[in-house]
Amino acid sequence: MPASKRPGFEQFRDALIALIKEHVKQEEIDPFSPWLQVGDESTRESILRAFKNQMESAYGVELVVEPHLVSLDRSIESIAIQLHHVFNTIFLMEQINARIRARLKKSR
Repeated sequence: MPASKRPGFEQFRDALIALIKEHVKQEEIDPFSPWLQVGDESTRESILRAFKNQMESAYGVELVVEPHLVSLDRSIESIAIQLHHVFNTIFLMEQINARIRARLKKSR
């Protein structure tokens, strides 16, 4: 059952870092280290795909992952910020749409 409350940034970032650790087999990941140093392009694609699936499963909201994120020259923290912003926007839109649909059903 999807969660009704969206994750805070720290929770979101920590979930991304946990997946990075799992994929690159490292115990410590500095959030401010360069994203491009996280494995190769294929590894980063795999991390983003797994993270997208994890968020969709946990929250019932599609996380749109822009293809350019795979090779964006930023810190891991910056990637997390961008993903969190997109996720929050979509999450809020889905909440609003659900309320509108509920009102429409009541008025029928």
